[in-house]
Amino acid sequence: MTNTKQLREHWDKLVPEYDLNNHRKWFWSSPYAWADEIARRITDCKKVLDVGCGAGALSIPLAREFDLYSLDFSLDMLTQLKTRKDELGADVEMINADAHKIPFKDESFDAVICRFAIWPLSNPEYAIEEIVRASKKKIVIIEGDWSRDEKRTLRQKVIGKPFYAIYDSYYKLATGRDPKKHFKEMKKYHQISTSCEKIKEWLENLGVIITEVDYSFKDRVSTKKSKFLQAITGFNEPMFILSGDKT
Repeated sequence: MTNTKQLREHWDKLVPEYDLNNHRKWFWSSPYAWADEIARRITDCKKVLDVGCGAGALSIPLAREFDLYSLDFSLDMLTQLKTRKDELGADVEMINADAHKIPFKDESFDAVICRFAIWPLSNPEYAIEEIVRASKKKIVIIEGDWSRDEKRTLRQKVIGKPFYAIYDSYYKLATGRDPKKHFKEMKKYHQISTSCEKIKEWLENLGVIITEVDYSFKDRVSTKKSKFLQAITGFNEPMFILSGDKT
């Protein structure tokens, strides 16, 4: 079985985790708050491409304000997106394609956005090139500094690790799903760093002017319960928004 086929199967199995109606998933943050963070950074745009859209947790809320095109590698993700967009009356154009080869002409979109869809790619630098190529004006990328190798604190060891082990067991029991297992498997195929510094470097090498690097937004999208648990457990993984203008 090829890596591409294996990866697609993993993403297909993760569809419920990206569903707009997965209330356990959105216990931690609000999809509408995520969409607002994007929207206020592309106010002068109309036609928007969401790369790695998943089941539409960003695309569907953003379709209220923009002409949304949603691209994803997994056909099952797009099938779920269609179900939700039809239920909510959202106007979203769906494209089943690979982020390494965006099937649109140069500068087809006023803005290209991407949320947590760079890290899983086999060649993230090439995907960034495609994102920049497809954009006419704005690029907004949300990612996490997952590769940081920080030593765990005493609080994380004593409280955080046991708490999340219990939570993972509860989630698996309640849903019959084990998303952590699939993410762990997928990481085997992706050894390239997608840190803020690295993505910023790739964008700047393509002539993109970086207008903002924001690490503070996580507090704005997190629910009160999530913030409380972050404070108690000591776990608060760094996430960033990179915004840039196409020159």
